[in-house]
Amino acid sequence: GSTISTMRNVTPIDPQWLGSLSMGCKLLSVGDPLDIPVPKYDTDRDSIMCSVVTKFGDQGWILPPIQVKMDDALRKGSKNIMSDDPYRWFARYLLEGKVFKELKSLKGFLNDDPSIITRKKPSTKIGLLVSTLSGNSISSADDLIKYWAEKDSKFLFKNLKSWVKKENASEVKKMWIDLVKKKMAEWSEEDN
Repeated sequence: GSTISTMRNVTPIDPQWLGSLSMGCKLLSVGDPLDIPVPKYDTDRDSIMCSVVTKFGDQGWILPPIQVKMDDALRKGSKNIMSDDPYRWFARYLLEGKVFKELKSLKGFLNDDPSIITRKKPSTKIGLLVSTLSGNSISSADDLIKYWAEKDSKFLFKNLKSWVKKENASEVKKMWIDLVKKKMAEWSEEDN
């Protein structure tokens, strides 16, 4: 007879799960963000999420990319993210109507596609919008609503004007004011 080695109590693991399930574990190494897929706004987490390279264990087994908050990747010192990237992506998705569903129709009133914000081409209106958000540390819907409620209900409207076609200015102004009033009312109800 020959000896046969067998393993007991073995559970198959899908590599897709391993990265997500082991977040925070010392065996998981989270690397730099990937260019593809592009970052997305996650409404449930109220964050810009990016895909990152991951490795597991002492051997550094490469796992499929996982999604992490872009702010977290930036704090870890990623070389692939610039300090204003979370604000750029937030601005883009705000104007595309992905942050607040009430702004879904806004894109049709704009004189430029919001995707130019993340192409990093120099433009005054992009620079003003991104620097206004970054200067006030606003990269989420909650941050923006809180700012409207506690500091300035007209915040960002001046920046928005340069994005809107002149013939649609009054319609967009009403849309924006209605959104701000609604979100501030919801915020004050949650606060009480």
